[in-house]
Amino acid sequence: MSDVVKALNGWRIAGWGALAALLILPAIAMRFTPEVDWTASDFLFAGIILAVLGIGGEIALRVGRNAPHRSGIGIAALGGFLTVWINGAVGMLGSEDEPTNLVFIALVGVAIFASLIVWFRPSSMRWIMAALSAGQFAVGIAAGLWTMPGHSLEWGVLTFFALIWGSSAACFHAANQRARK
Repeated sequence: MSDVVKALNGWRIAGWGALAALLILPAIAMRFTPEVDWTASDFLFAGIILAVLGIGGEIALRVGRNAPHRSGIGIAALGGFLTVWINGAVGMLGSEDEPTNLVFIALVGVAIFASLIVWFRPSSMRWIMAALSAGQFAVGIAAGLWTMPGHSLEWGVLTFFALIWGSSAACFHAANQRARK
């Protein structure tokens, strides 16, 4: 086990504890207000995406070779979590029921698959994340032209996510540069 993983053990416990606390919050809120009304499937969905976020953090700590590499993986895990969470809650474009929003989740799924194939190597990951960043706008443009014509696009949301993926790509680029020295 690397020194970094050993040194962060307390932080890892705190991170998993924070994710569990986030899952418990709606249950507590349901006791005090009728506005929070989660079903078992809501808790299951939230539990799954929070667990995937935690696993992304674990992968960052265990696979990351240096700080930029770990940061790139961590930012990508957070971006994937936010993509699924926001699309499940309100949708990136239109409502959560808009089929175009499934494309954003599919992009993340393809990126996860590609990341596993290249085993998170920074030289490849920078291109995967750059493609994901460009994909945000490509889906927005396609939605505006074909799937949701006349609908006002949320360019701020698309830009926010493109910046997440672009930041991850920049971290992987920096990790690749460090590895080459």
